[in-house]
Amino acid sequence: MPNQNTDAEAALQKLGQRIRAGWSKQHPVPDKSLETVRHTVREDWEQEQNVKGVKKPAPDATKKPQRQPPEPEPER
Repeated sequence: MPNQNTDAEAALQKLGQRIRAGWSKQHPVPDKSLETVRHTVREDWEQEQNVKGVKKPAPDATKKPQRQPPEPEPER
């Protein structure tokens, strides 16, 4: 039974690839549309980077300061 499921899944994946390939041949995406999408994505990414650069994470109030090892006592 498991082989039938995996065979069916593989067949569906191949079918999906063939359908997508045929669709892209029949309906190519114009370069202008791709450039518009690239420009929009680039702007969004730059805005996110600017926001990340401005915001600095506040120090964690629950975090305890690093403990220092005790200093050795002077020998007498």
